[in-house]
Amino acid sequence: MPRNRQQIPREERTGDLLAAATELFLAKGYVKTTMADISSAAGVARGNVYWYFDSKDHIFAAVMDRMLSREIRILNEEHAGADPLSRLVRGLSDMRLYRPLHQAMHDRLPCSVAVREAHDTFLNWIVGLVDELMTERGLDQARGIDAALVRDVAVAVFEGANVPNDRNRPAHEMLRFLMESVLARSGAKGRER
Repeated sequence: MPRNRQQIPREERTGDLLAAATELFLAKGYVKTTMADISSAAGVARGNVYWYFDSKDHIFAAVMDRMLSREIRILNEEHAGADPLSRLVRGLSDMRLYRPLHQAMHDRLPCSVAVREAHDTFLNWIVGLVDELMTERGLDQARGIDAALVRDVAVAVFEGANVPNDRNRPAHEMLRFLMESVLARSGAKGRER
């Protein structure tokens, strides 16, 4: 019996669709990838894709969530003892392959709640590691560091680094510089007191 006629577990079929969508989004981009492309690459009847995902935005959001979850798992397993800044820099460096998809997310943010939620999950991961670093180093308002401002600047640096142009350094390099500068500043302020 052909594979598409067999009873295939939902998780396996979803995984097949996400793998096909990831490959297509990376190769062709979000805009040029159709649901028909995804269904064909996954070996799923065109209409059946909608049993698993409501729309192309939903599958796109799931691809991005899957990518982030995989990266977090790898960082937790392979770099568990590393400080938050090293994990953040490593994670962003590892995810550079997905930079064009992050850019496509920005185009879809006004149109899709699913994409907006996936984007927020990504930014929350960055903010969480910045907060973890700030806490680990004892940086707070009492030491003259505005933690909310540091978080906002970290997100702005990351988001700005993903605007296409030829002058930007990679986001992970800029965030390392930012956080090391904040840490150096806080150390100097601590010695002054």
